[in-house]
Amino acid sequence: MRPMHCSLLTAVMLAGTTAVSARDVTSLPASADAGITPTVQTWAHVRPLDPVQVDAGPARHARGSLFLNLNGDPDGDLPRDLAYTMDGATVVIVNTDSDNVTFVDVNTRTVTDTVAVGDYPSDVAVTPDDAYAIVPNTLSHTVSVIDVATRTLVTDIPVTGQQPYRVAITSDGAYAVVGVINDAVTSAFSIIDLDTLSEVSSFPTTPQGIYGFFFTPESGISGALFTEFAVTPDGTKIILPDRGSARVAIYDRASGAQLALPATSTLPTGVDISADGTLAAIVHASTPGMITKIDLGTLAVSGSFSTTDGIFDPFVRITPDKTHVMAAISNNLIFHNLATGARTATIMTGTVGDIELSFDGAYAFVSNFNSRVIDVASQTLVSTLTLAACADAATSPTQRRAAALNNRFREDVHFYNINGAGGSVEGFALSGELPEGDNPRDLAISADGRLALACFNTSRNVAVIALTTNTIRSYVDVGERPLAAEITPDGNYAVVCAADADAVRIIDLASDTIVASLTIASRPARVRISPDGAWAYVLNVAGTDRISFIQLAGAGSTIVSQLSGIQCGSANGYAYTEISGIELSHNGAVLAVCDSFNDFLRLYDTATRTLLASVPTGDFPIRVAFSPNDTRAYVSNSFSDNVSVVNVNGASSSLIGSFGNMDFPLTVDVEASGAYVYVGNAGTNPGIRVLDAATNTFVRTVLFPSGSPRDTYLSWTDDTLYAASTAGELVRLSAAGVGTSILGTTPLSGGPSDLVFYNPLGVAVAAQPVPDGVDVVQFGCVQDLDGDRLIGLADLSVLLTHYGTPSGATREDGDLDGDGDVDLADLSALLELYGGACP
Repeated sequence: MRPMHCSLLTAVMLAGTTAVSARDVTSLPASADAGITPTVQTWAHVRPLDPVQVDAGPARHARGSLFLNLNGDPDGDLPRDLAYTMDGATVVIVNTDSDNVTFVDVNTRTVTDTVAVGDYPSDVAVTPDDAYAIVPNTLSHTVSVIDVATRTLVTDIPVTGQQPYRVAITSDGAYAVVGVINDAVTSAFSIIDLDTLSEVSSFPTTPQGIYGFFFTPESGISGALFTEFAVTPDGTKIILPDRGSARVAIYDRASGAQLALPATSTLPTGVDISADGTLAAIVHASTPGMITKIDLGTLAVSGSFSTTDGIFDPFVRITPDKTHVMAAISNNLIFHNLATGARTATIMTGTVGDIELSFDGAYAFVSNFNSRVIDVASQTLVSTLTLAACADAATSPTQRRAAALNNRFREDVHFYNINGAGGSVEGFALSGELPEGDNPRDLAISADGRLALACFNTSRNVAVIALTTNTIRSYVDVGERPLAAEITPDGNYAVVCAADADAVRIIDLASDTIVASLTIASRPARVRISPDGAWAYVLNVAGTDRISFIQLAGAGSTIVSQLSGIQCGSANGYAYTEISGIELSHNGAVLAVCDSFNDFLRLYDTATRTLLASVPTGDFPIRVAFSPNDTRAYVSNSFSDNVSVVNVNGASSSLIGSFGNMDFPLTVDVEASGAYVYVGNAGTNPGIRVLDAATNTFVRTVLFPSGSPRDTYLSWTDDTLYAASTAGELVRLSAAGVGTSILGTTPLSGGPSDLVFYNPLGVAVAAQPVPDGVDVVQFGCVQDLDGDRLIGLADLSVLLTHYGTPSGATREDGDLDGDGDVDLADLSALLELYGGACP
């Protein structure tokens, strides 16, 4: 099928409805040199929904719903392009998802100013006199003009047509050339006069638009890859590769006339023009790759040659002396002689994020996890600059310096010295003003329901959220890539896994400060805390995978022992990916670990800190749950599409069997009686499968109307299963074995990555990596079981009947004083916290 461009509106629709179930399984990446494979569902441009509730069924109803933005305003979300000011002192960054432009001081690496622009800004260019920064706003169909000196918006210029996406400024600073997508078939160029700040012409072109996306499953970061074009140095001609039709269109900027339409090899994608304006080089994203030369005097193809290797990216640069061309192949930068077509150098770079020349043409900067500095004259690697993955780059117009955006895995801007062998990493900054709260990935909730903790995947911090007021109490910097957190039962401390900082942070929740930092290499990613709050159990999933036993004592917390012999990681078959799971038995005596790559469930004795048993499971065990009496463990297996049932009996633990026929099972919940197990199916025909624990047969399937269950919570109090759906809904189901059915749904602001629940008051909190917040849904008071909208003794009587007096209740069921039962003391504590009336 012929490659096509698409408009952004069309692309968003496709991205939001297409799911890929490719069985792509990797451990967490050791570096970002590997390419990113789009998987699962993407949300290309999500805005928070108004809180609307849909109530059904006799059980809990959604009494209130809100979206809590966790970002500090103004934020800088999805940095998409950058440019230096002409004095080299500032980098200007366009932030697509937060609809603004930030100015970053190069030397101090701080954001100094933020300017709001239109909807979905996608590119930025600075005029040669440093007067203006020009920004096309794709979804508001305007071009913003920002005064560089005052850092203020001068005007928004409407363009003819829809979806302006890219801008180039003529070298004399007189005009801005703006690509306009329209329907991606009848596209156009809009010409902006930078003296009058108005559109002076618009003319039709060959198709422009989106030809691909990048997507990072773990954080939900995604962005469009747009058509490339270039303007000659004298500003008279525009060169536009027509990727879908194997040709290159050349336009006269002044008249809009199409000057030539030379045919080329397939998939012309990237373009560069020589410094003297006489030659254009076109790279073709094909296998084998091709490079085409176009003589800009005759407007004709003057030669082409194969790169032998495949080209997948649009990066191409002509050397200042016009003798060679640089291009990107898989994990390498190549040089080809423009006269002979011969390859003269192949330089190992890892995946090329961008290629930019220093202001004097002496060096090429190749952005990457290990960014490279290339001596252009000798065609050799002279410096490797290791920081983090980065892509879109720019070089200083005054010094041998470069900046690049880490917008695939973080929301950062990196700064580099690229002075040859003396090159160095200068540092990085967030793309927005502090505090930033970017991509909340994992949540924790306190036992009393007062606090929630949100781990931000990209901004290196956590937010402490006061749920009693739905406000952010504080931000705590914890280090790279916090992936999991838990709060001790007494609410005094939080344990946070900062995965790429190789650290576990102990946060004192009285002061919201880190009081202990424990080194665990590499990538601590899962944590559970013992019922008495004395121990934390942490799984790391890179290097030598281990379980670490941490004795919790505030500032005196220590790692007591570590056990290895497991191989864990992540599966890209789920929205936001999923990491190998761990779980504690209800009595805290046994820790279960999904040894995913070895297909075992490992059971550890938490008292002796020893391995009890290794029980084989299905292919790639991902989550585990215990029965209420802790004699069974139920394991969802990602790739054998079934559930393993394990008899938990110390060293004699054994596999009873693996059952079912699903597609990417994930969540596992066991009801209070242990009679039924509820398994979330994330792949084909998504929904909830019900397993009869007595016969180990599936007796009920409840399909979801849209989306798939990403995380769940089963209330033992009223037998309601809450499922956070990737379709942006909180689905309530009656957990009734063969009679299980959907009670109702509550809209959320997007497809969530995590769900936590406070059962006594029926409060659900769902993490939304896009758009940087949490949904808080209030379902009422579990104690108001007699329907009088008051918490009273009649409700306590119902609870006592349900659980019995001496044992069976947990803190989340209403046992707030930790004595194992629900009594008047717990009711008194609840009334003190929340008052007697049900919300």
